[in-house]
Amino acid sequence: MSTLSISIPDSIRERVESMARAEGVSTDSLVSSILSQRLAVAEADSYIRSRGNRGSAEKMLQILSQAPQIEPDVEDKR
Repeated sequence: MSTLSISIPDSIRERVESMARAEGVSTDSLVSSILSQRLAVAEADSYIRSRGNRGSAEKMLQILSQAPQIEPDVEDKR
């Protein structure tokens, strides 16, 4: 575990402290949880974008052209 000192506006600090009290956790724990969640979102976004960049519309259309031309089940039309 390490310490990170950051400068944030007083209004954000107050909101974080209030939220931490409401959730019954320490400010450090809440900030760590929020940062972890945000990092996970950013990493997932980066992964999805990198995978998307490898694809091609031409290949997608080629694959879709092989799908049978049938009506979807009633449940799938919703």
